[in-house]
Amino acid sequence: MVIGISASTAHADTTVVVPGTSDIWLAGQPAGSSVTGYFGSDTAPGNSPVGVSVSGGSAITFSILAFTPTSVDGGCFDTTADAGACYPDEFGFSPGPADGISLADLPAGALVGVFLAAGGPSGATPSDLNFTGTGGIGTAFASLSPDLDQLFFIGDGLTGTGTGSTQQFVAPTGATMLYLAVSDSVGASTGNSGSITADVSSSAASPVPEPGTLSLVGLGLTGLIGAAKRKISR
Repeated sequence: MVIGISASTAHADTTVVVPGTSDIWLAGQPAGSSVTGYFGSDTAPGNSPVGVSVSGGSAITFSILAFTPTSVDGGCFDTTADAGACYPDEFGFSPGPADGISLADLPAGALVGVFLAAGGPSGATPSDLNFTGTGGIGTAFASLSPDLDQLFFIGDGLTGTGTGSTQQFVAPTGATMLYLAVSDSVGASTGNSGSITADVSSSAASPVPEPGTLSLVGLGLTGLIGAAKRKISR
């Protein structure tokens, strides 16, 4: 499923249903492709992630509309899109990256994504991002700018679990597609259950001034204040 979003439309909302059986490492792969890990194999299109068209430089935000408790092993169920109740870090259950898409330290059962260029994954596989609480990015970030082909954590799209501010995910230059899936180890999504329904929004990314720019702004304001004081004193 591919759904178009215009990056120039500030509040263009699209709703997607991401099955628990989706495998992020099948992103951009044609029908018949498969990915195999320690616990089995997943095949496109049955286990393909959900695709959303995007533009590089746009800011993507998520709002979870529905969460069906997702099982990643047939017996353990998570209760939120941030997941982590069953397996806090699924990295150790994967043999390695697949199809040019990186691994990541993140909980199984969570909403995850990857940005791809028009030709799909290419070049060297990006480094793994770490979203665990030990020496990593964590899950409370305000904004994230992943590289092309770099797996990243979305969860419930908030800085907290069910609370906090909305997180912003900036599409890298060259990105044309965002693929969404429910995290599990490589090739092990076939027996999963449940789904995550999310509202996906795209807008222009909020610019962050460089430190030097902030200094110039401060100097400018200081000059204006000084000029105003001189006028008043005359």
